Amino acid sequence: MKKLLTVLVALFMVVSIFAAEKPFTLGPNVSYTGSVSFSLVADKDGVSFSGSLANVDASLAFGPTSDTQAGATFGFGYTPFGGVALSLKSITFSTPYFGAYYSTGKQFVNDYFTGRVYKADGSVKDWNANFKKDYTDSLKVTLPAVKGLELYITDNATENTAPSASPTYGNWFSDMLLVKYPISSFTLVGGMYVAGGSYITEASTTAQATKSEIRYEGGYYTVGANLTGSVNLGVFEPSIDVFAGMKDVTAASPVTIYGVKVSGSLSPVTGLKLTPELKYTEKLSDLVYKSDDNTISDGKYVSLGVAYTLTATPVTFTAKTTPKYDMVPATPTFTLPLNELSAKVAVAPVTFFVKTTNADLLTSNPFTLYTEAAYAAAPVSVKAAAEWADVTEFATYTYVQLSGSVNVLPPLTVAADYRMEPAKSGYNARLTYTLTENAKLEGFYGTLTLKDGKYTVINNDPTFYVKLSYSAKF
Repeated sequence: MKKLLTVLVALFMVVSIFAAEKPFTLGPNVSYTGSVSFSLVADKDGVSFSGSLANVDASLAFGPTSDTQAGATFGFGYTPFGGVALSLKSITFSTPYFGAYYSTGKQFVNDYFTGRVYKADGSVKDWNANFKKDYTDSLKVTLPAVKGLELYITDNATENTAPSASPTYGNWFSDMLLVKYPISSFTLVGGMYVAGGSYITEASTTAQATKSEIRYEGGYYTVGANLTGSVNLGVFEPSIDVFAGMKDVTAASPVTIYGVKVSGSLSPVTGLKLTPELKYTEKLSDLVYKSDDNTISDGKYVSLGVAYTLTATPVTFTAKTTPKYDMVPATPTFTLPLNELSAKVAVAPVTFFVKTTNADLLTSNPFTLYTEAAYAAAPVSVKAAAEWADVTEFATYTYVQLSGSVNVLPPLTVAADYRMEPAKSGYNARLTYTLTENAKLEGFYGTLTLKDGKYTVINNDPTFYVKLSYSAKF
């Protein structure tokens, strides 16, 4: 497919150049965006430094003499002592008849086909591991005559070219082809791809092997379509996500894949929020390039999230539950979790917070307990927090953590954490000195280190570092 993409890009560019009455000329319109960073670190391993250019695009626009447009973006890469390298990232061109965007990387189209890995906050972490490994260049084509229509071809990094032996579809298609089109308040994405697989022969080379000596292992043809959107019912506007497809694992037994998800939220009265959800899927887990982190996952259930918040200054009460009827087990189950029952008292500069939860109120699951007390009045900020896995076993806590910081001078802040768990404890002391808007000096010493933005990892031995860093955007 690599050759086909190359031919298509070359053909589209030639048409783009000569579609106008007069060929365009190169222009000087160049712009740059990106960021640069540098750090000098002293720690137990000695002194080290690093520098990088990140998210750099150099946009080079060609000056057209008509409605034919073309442009390109480039990326900069820097290797210490190795210099700066310039690489092509994308090419954009258009005519009155079509538009095209060619990228040397992947393009996101849909969670069922060009999957990604999402962080807990919903931001993108990376591509789906299989999609990242299997695919490279991509091409997007638009047709002004059909408003909203987008065609995508994504190139398979390893060509899946089959010999004349079965399956024969590998001979003519080994990449991903997708079509995206808006329909009223919905978006339809359909497509097909061949993924994985290898041809194995006992002969020294495939060329020397006979057809009977070649066998195909793995590899499969997948076709499907996804419809997403919402329906406005006045007080309620549910989101709808439907997928239907087929995975040709073997010619004799193709796998049917489908999924329906309907969800939404409504607030019938002040403080009350209802979030009903229906999900019924089959074999979504068989999709090779779906988004990870349970964004696209299997399930057969009906649930209703109920959250109620009552504020009577200075106290705020919150109650949350999500009753769920799960149809997956042989014997369907009904659970009634207590997601949160909490109270918050805020009398500046002091805040108190207490929360309890229970995995299922219909069983003998324990109630957890979390408490927090905080004081915040410039230049001091202090917080104490503790958690228990079972409120009836108050002597057996999960952890107790104390945190504090003091803004000693406008540019200087010192902070510390202490965390105690049943079998161990940890501590740290930190300082941050802001030299300029772009440069700062940091220091750290202790056994308590970061995980997911919080100081929760207790190490056996203390560590330290002093870091001078600089960062800027341009």
